[in-house]
Amino acid sequence: MEDIIRIIRRFTGITFAIFAGIVVLNLAMLGVFVFKEINDGQSPQHVVEYVANHLQRMGKTYALDASSRQMLEGTEAWAMLLDKGGRVIWDYKLPGEVPRSYSLTEVAKFTRHFLREYPVFVWEHADGLIVLGYPKNSYAKYHFYFLVPWIRSLPQRALFLLLGNIVLGCVLAIIIGTRLVRSLKPLTGVVHALGKEEAVRAEEKGIFGKLARSINDTSEMLRERQAALRTRNEARSNWIAGISHDIRTPLSMILGYASSLEEHAEVPEEQRQQAAIIRKQGEKLRSLVSDLNLVSKLEYEMQPLNMEPIRLAALARQVAADFLNQGLDDRYTIDLQIKKEPIQAEVDRKLMLRAITNLVQNCIDHNPDGCVISLLVNQSTDGSACQFTVMDNGVGIQRDALEDLLKLPYSAERQHLRQNGHGLGLPMVARIAEAHRGHLLLESDTGQGMCATIELSSCSAKEANLS
Repeated sequence: MEDIIRIIRRFTGITFAIFAGIVVLNLAMLGVFVFKEINDGQSPQHVVEYVANHLQRMGKTYALDASSRQMLEGTEAWAMLLDKGGRVIWDYKLPGEVPRSYSLTEVAKFTRHFLREYPVFVWEHADGLIVLGYPKNSYAKYHFYFLVPWIRSLPQRALFLLLGNIVLGCVLAIIIGTRLVRSLKPLTGVVHALGKEEAVRAEEKGIFGKLARSINDTSEMLRERQAALRTRNEARSNWIAGISHDIRTPLSMILGYASSLEEHAEVPEEQRQQAAIIRKQGEKLRSLVSDLNLVSKLEYEMQPLNMEPIRLAALARQVAADFLNQGLDDRYTIDLQIKKEPIQAEVDRKLMLRAITNLVQNCIDHNPDGCVISLLVNQSTDGSACQFTVMDNGVGIQRDALEDLLKLPYSAERQHLRQNGHGLGLPMVARIAEAHRGHLLLESDTGQGMCATIELSSCSAKEANLS
């Protein structure tokens, strides 16, 4: 609904701005046209005044200077001078149909209107009245009369008219916008559902019928692609699981016989060492198959999660105990740093132990000369997230290579090839964190050790039941 309101608000604002712009532009153009018409050449009132001021009496006759004659000739105008009795005592190009004598009533009539369909204009002269006439149909003379109170209220009326136009424009914009949004609303819901990868079907009618048809076609295409991708992912995961299962039985036999030969006292020392090598490489192969199977299931969200509240401090102690009980080399030291003992989170115990174990093993594998491995359990400042950090003070890795460590080995997105190991350890931890709606953060640089933090979004400080 917020999207709809935002669309209406934006449409109304744009419409109002366009309407206001059109009104201002029309007023400006009207002002320009009126101003241009008033100032284009000499106005009739200016010409008749000029002629009256420059008509000079020369004895019993009158003379008009050259500039006045040029002004009259340029507009094809004629002129005459009436004495106080209404008789023509001087004229310039006076048409033959125009009378040479006028009564007071006739003078009053043509002064405000036309004389024999000639538009005329008058001005007072020392000897009478100057009458200036223009060709027929050249000027229109209209006279309007208004009461003074009406003239005084004209600005207020104009303001009310402008406000009325603005209100009318806004109402029209809202009506048009509402009808437009009413047509868009079903498509908005369809697009949102499409973004959530839900099956959608829009009605193909109205002004947006073609757009709805395109959305429907896109939805059908995405549905088919998703089905094909799901089928391919399931087939790939099932294939990896099948291969893992098929390898497990012969691999167990190889490990069993290799261990038997390694521990048999009658077997020569050289062959016992070779059997030990076979056993160690077989264990690496078994770990690789197990990791590959788990990563595949996590990648395609096929790994079931058994979520339960677990104290992270208990996980840290269990991992440390497991490594120490398995005969951790003296070159490595495990240091527990529990900031808050009661911190717990909803996790899959088995998967989280696997992730922490991988992080510790990663510290061991990449620091053959030894290092101090620290396990830290902490909580974010606002208490909304809990953090499990595994860090060492070893050789570290270049900062620009950290992003590659979270990608699967031989991925096309990798910028650097893996240096050692099978490369599934950290990608597996990252996917375990994502399965718990968290993420894995890596910090390192050459000579500064490695810091890997699993940050889980949900966190509480209640005591967990570990039984």
